[in-house]
Amino acid sequence: MIRRVRCFCIGSIGVFSLVGCATTHPQNHTKAEPITTNRVVTDTIRTAPATSQPSNEPAQMPEPDLEPDLPNPKLDPAPESDTFDSQYSHLTYWQNTDPRPALTAFQKTCRSWKKRDKQAWLSKGNSQFGQIKDWLPACRKVLDIDKPFQTDAIHFFQTHFEPVISQSPQDTGLLTGYYAPEIAVRKTANAEFNAPLLARPNVSAIQNLPRSALSDQSATALAYGRPIDVFFLQIQGSGQIKFKDGTTFMAAYNGHNGHIYKSIGRVLIQNGELKKGAVSKQAIETWMQNVGVERAQDLMNNNPRYIYFKLEPIKKGVGPKGAAGVPLTPMGSLAIDPRNYPYGLPIWLEANLPVKGGDFDGQATGLLVITQDTGSAIKGKGRGDLYFGIGGAAGAKAGVMKHKARWTVLLPTALAIKLAEENTETKPSS
Repeated sequence: MIRRVRCFCIGSIGVFSLVGCATTHPQNHTKAEPITTNRVVTDTIRTAPATSQPSNEPAQMPEPDLEPDLPNPKLDPAPESDTFDSQYSHLTYWQNTDPRPALTAFQKTCRSWKKRDKQAWLSKGNSQFGQIKDWLPACRKVLDIDKPFQTDAIHFFQTHFEPVISQSPQDTGLLTGYYAPEIAVRKTANAEFNAPLLARPNVSAIQNLPRSALSDQSATALAYGRPIDVFFLQIQGSGQIKFKDGTTFMAAYNGHNGHIYKSIGRVLIQNGELKKGAVSKQAIETWMQNVGVERAQDLMNNNPRYIYFKLEPIKKGVGPKGAAGVPLTPMGSLAIDPRNYPYGLPIWLEANLPVKGGDFDGQATGLLVITQDTGSAIKGKGRGDLYFGIGGAAGAKAGVMKHKARWTVLLPTALAIKLAEENTETKPSS
């Protein structure tokens, strides 16, 4: 059955404007068998991103060598039609995506919002993202969904959210990746496992020492790992540790020493040790192993920032917690700068993503994620860090992820229409 839908163009909403129609009601919804892989296509990218800002990315990531051509033609207002038309049709790759990880991540956010004041603003000082109460209708629906098919996830977001775009179609953001390492540790130090995972010191003067001045004499050592492993655990911010007897814990982020992060990957490029465009976590590890303990430690000391940890029990299937206080979802959680975006926000990304470890080029695709974390290197609009998951396979992909990306923010339908109407009322008549 064809549903008659009136589509109308919406003007700008502060820094946003709606894409195409203001309402969407997907047609007949039928379940399909679960889909485990996404079909990647290479259509022209058409949605608009937020503005990109420079920042200090994770150590394994070099500066991008190429400036990808991401055209963004203007979209014509959709006319009234007797056939179904959705603004989601303007999102390249949407019909081929699997937003189940984003749905799972959004469920975690909604559970955390139960404890918040319904009148609280999602983003202090920025009313465009609404109040908690504006998001509760979608939350009530998503928490009723159990073991969704791909089509269930698509139906949910199309029913309850509207894509909005930034006013700067010429700009793109920068998307990198991170993961939670799994490393072997020991309870006491030995020749191989001699780098301590330190708990946060109680004395601020000690806590604020640079990396080169910190040791197991400075604070309590929670465990000892290989120096390379501990360093990259700090770069990622959290991960799993496994003792010789098989006991495992989550090494959770517990603050830092206040020093500025410095990329050792850039140091290696500047010193002519590695070539720009070929720097990855694996390349840095290989270099360290080849030059020996002392030179490897000297390299690591170039980054004065030190991350402290606390040990938490591991729950099966539950990842490390992000800055929003909820467990992260692989390929469903995004670290952002909270000064520009609130936590819990659905964002549609269009970028090249690695298909396998070592795939620097990646393949063009689209991905829906929820903002749930932040990091010291994630600064400015359009700057994101995609969470790939736990372990070596996730790290092999995260270590080569660095591409331009187009961002499209999704807002609850009622909020998007309300903001559009308010914007229309405040526009001066011509």
